Parts: sequence; C-alpha cells; structure tokens
Amino acid sequence: MMNEVDIEILINRKPDIKLIEQAIISNKIQIPVFIIEYESHYRIEFTSYYEEWELDSSILKCFPDYEFIDNLEKGRKEIRLQISRCQSPFSTDNWGRPIEDPVNEIKYLIKKSTSKPERFNPKVKVLFEDENKYYFVNIIDGINKTSGEKGYLLINDFKTKYTGGETEVLKDRLYKSLEEAFSFGCKKVKGQSDSDFKEYLDHKKKELGKQQKLPREIIREFINSCNKLDVEGIVKNLADDVIFEKVVNWQRQLKIEGLDELKKYIKSPNQELCSREIKIRSSWTFDSLGVTIEIKYYPVLSNVEKKDNIKEQRGRIVFVFKGDKITSITENKYGT
Repeated sequence: MMNEVDIEILINRKPDIKLIEQAIISNKIQIPVFIIEYESHYRIEFTSYYEEWELDSSILKCFPDYEFIDNLEKGRKEIRLQISRCQSPFSTDNWGRPIEDPVNEIKYLIKKSTSKPERFNPKVKVLFEDENKYYFVNIIDGINKTSGEKGYLLINDFKTKYTGGETEVLKDRLYKSLEEAFSFGCKKVKGQSDSDFKEYLDHKKKELGKQQKLPREIIREFINSCNKLDVEGIVKNLADDVIFEKVVNWQRQLKIEGLDELKKYIKSPNQELCSREIKIRSSWTFDSLGVTIEIKYYPVLSNVEKKDNIKEQRGRIVFVFKGDKITSITENKYGT
C-alpha cells in the first residue's frame, strides 16, 4: 500500500457547499472527489497520495472569522465544518518503507474565540511506574519563507528544555497557534515516552535479573546438596541463626532454630530434607516474603519401602535472605 490518505469533509451548513467546491477546485486536486448530499449536510470524500494540507488554508480564506481546532471544548460554538485525514498504518513511502507516523486526525472549523488563550506549562510529567520522567514541548516562532505566513514550530527535542540558540526543528508543518503546536507536541511526547518506557522496562528486567542471579545460584546449590546429602554444601550459605520449618496443610509440623541444630537434624535418621530427588519447577517468585520455588520430589524412603510404590509429590519452599545468607527456610507440603 502506498502513501494514501483518506480525506473527509463534513459541511454542516448546506449553503457552504459552493465555497468548499471552489476551494477544492482551486487546489487542483487530480483525483475524483465525491460529494454526497444528506438532508441536513454534505459529505465530501476522496483519497489522495498526500495530506493536502493546502486545502485547510483555502477553506480558512473562505471563512476569515473562523479557525480550525483539533480538540473540542465543552460549550464551544457550532461546528461549521470538520475535516478528517486517516492514513492506513500499513502505508509505505515511494521506496516501500513503512510510514513511521501515519496521519490520523480530525479538525473542526469554529468561530474564532475572542477569549485570551489558556497558558500551558511546556514541562510534561510522565509516570514510569513510581518514577517521574519529564519531557518538554519546546515551541519557537516560525515563518513560511515562500508565502510569508507566520506561525510556530516544534523543536525536535522533547527531553530537554530549550534555552535559546541554534536547534533542529520538525519540518512537518507550520502551526497556526501556540495551542495547536502544544497539542501536537503532546502527541510527540506520547510517542517518545512510549518508546522510552519500553527501554525502561528492558533495563528494569536486566537489573532484576542481576539482583536475582545470586539468590538463584545459592538456592540451586542448596537443593543439589540436599539431593546428595552433602552437609557442608547444604550449610555453606546458611546464616548461624537460620530457621527451618516444615508445614503440612497449613499446620507447622517441625521447627528447627540455629545452624548447629539443623546439622544435627540433617544427620539424624528421621530427617526429611535430603535424598528426595528434589527438582525445581520453572516457577520462581521474588517478593517481600522472600524467594519461593515450586518443587517436585519423592519422600524419604525407609528400608522396607520400595520406590516403585511411591508417587512423586509436590510442594514449595520459601527462602528468606539477609545479604548473601539464607536466614529462613520454610517447606510447604501439599496434601496429606
């Protein structure tokens, strides 16, 4: 699909049709233009290979006491005419490249307001979760060197406040008013902030991965050591005041406090922590409670039990860290 723009004009006062027809003819539009009549209005529509911005100026010449706005306010005056432009998101330029910012806008022709324009703050705050990011809609005076028409331009930098000097401006259009320039600048800020937010999430994900790397390694080493009944490997990353608890159906069945007591438990014939072929499932949860892993395992067998008759069981273990040491281990067993 090439760079096609669907343009539609709604004329709410039917006698205006002759003026709009002449405006269209004066712009020498080289494509069929459809004029459809309804009981109370006309609709004009055509598809052009570019935006036909000159048409807006021709329409304004027909109505010197009117202006185009792109945001309707409550209680505003009658809309005499509206013009919309819509470009497919799949549009391409003459070289087949996708259009980065397809046109999609509606403008309304209303009586010029005599009220004082509302002032605005060029500094725009954007929340990235709990972080404040700041952008700037920098506007400077501009002029169309061909026609001599004066207006406003947007500076192509939305991250720093413009303080004067040479700068790069957006050459897409000359804005008629400060309000129009600010409105389009806010749209540019939204596009910029959307892109920045994706980078912010990617960076946050990488930083989170770095923070979680050591706890993951310690937990995997702990589980592997439990499977091998390697006492030194088990206690290697445990704090001296470590607490081990075993909970079944929300009822605590066992609590051991202190590293020495835990060593005694591991070496006792009644221990149920080691030699269970524990496997860590894919789900890891990092939150304020600690690090939770889902596990599957076989229960510790007595000498008379056979593994063939024992079903694999599931549960979860919650680890609490202080620095690089585990201070608490709570195993929750599902079922009976």
